[in-house]
Amino acid sequence: MSSPAPASPTQPSRPALRDRLRWLAEVLSFVALWAVADLAVRTWGWPVPSGVVGLMALTAVLVMGWLPTRHIERGARWLLGDMLLFFIPPLMALIRHQELFGWMGVKLAIAVAVGTLFVMGGVGWVVERAIRWEDGR
Repeated sequence: MSSPAPASPTQPSRPALRDRLRWLAEVLSFVALWAVADLAVRTWGWPVPSGVVGLMALTAVLVMGWLPTRHIERGARWLLGDMLLFFIPPLMALIRHQELFGWMGVKLAIAVAVGTLFVMGGVGWVVERAIRWEDGR
């Protein structure tokens, strides 16, 4: 009886390949969810960004237990880990538009800070209500 040949350095082992394919499927599922949400927003003319619609749909699916979190955890971690890449274009805009370092930039920074506080407060309020509702059941 012969033992299986070890994987060559250029060819990943089966578990590693399976992990990579699973990771790819998770990331593509997020892309597909966004595409479906974008189609819904465009079709029905909703005044909400498709990312928000997709987030609400994903949250609903997770809360209802239709999709265990372990099935999307690796893809979500990878996407969140690379979010820094999304901040490079705004940095380039700051370099190109020096006027943002003046009064206009101060007003913009205040608007962003106040908006962030409102969003964080709103999310905190909703989470608190959800926890109380969940505890009451």
